[in-house]
Amino acid sequence: MRCWKTKENKEESEEKKIDEIKMIKDDDEKINTIQGIFEDSVVLEDANERAIFVTKSPLFCCVSHITDHLLLSSATAADPSALEYFKITCVMNAAAELPDTPMRNPSTKYFKISIYDNTTADILSHLDYTSDTIHKESVNNGRVLVHCVAGISRSATICIAYLMKYQNKNLLEAYKLVKARRPIIKPNCGFFRQLIAYEKSLFGTNTVKMVYNDTVKMEIPDVYNDDYKNILHFRRKRTNDMVRRH
Repeated sequence: MRCWKTKENKEESEEKKIDEIKMIKDDDEKINTIQGIFEDSVVLEDANERAIFVTKSPLFCCVSHITDHLLLSSATAADPSALEYFKITCVMNAAAELPDTPMRNPSTKYFKISIYDNTTADILSHLDYTSDTIHKESVNNGRVLVHCVAGISRSATICIAYLMKYQNKNLLEAYKLVKARRPIIKPNCGFFRQLIAYEKSLFGTNTVKMVYNDTVKMEIPDVYNDDYKNILHFRRKRTNDMVRRH
């Protein structure tokens, strides 16, 4: 599997995807298109260039350690060999469209949370249950692997919620921790609204808010603002480079 696109293909792909945002008028379709940009491309910090775009990076296929007892991955990484290697005692499959996760060890606990990755899906009603399940496994010295399809939106939302409820981290802290351990995470805007509501129910206050972003003409979590700035910076840089070449 190719993990890296050529520079030319990346630039064409980013131009096409960003331009698509302008052509979509329906809010929900717009949100899903924006989510697609981040699923295919993620901004990472680099010593030589502050913003680089990685498409289907190796992080997509890896297992990310969030805590000693909580791991996050894509579905492709959650294979039986990985479960054995990481000594997983409990698997949480958060993708409604996926079949059950294959497991060799019959003693491994398995939970299927049927959620689709769209902005209208109700993930909030599952967050207490998923957080309690992860906590119960951790106090028994177990290890939980949470996955969805890509390990970007649904499973990341579940991990963030657990950190808020049982690690006493506010939403901003929990998001930054998971983002540091797995830089490709990007809960969709609907899930982030529900995380904001969950934080309010736990702490009575909020550290993240939805803000209007003029680039995409809609509300996004304020923690996503820098990502959009980096996208615009990348696009302007590419345009300037093309002008100089001509």
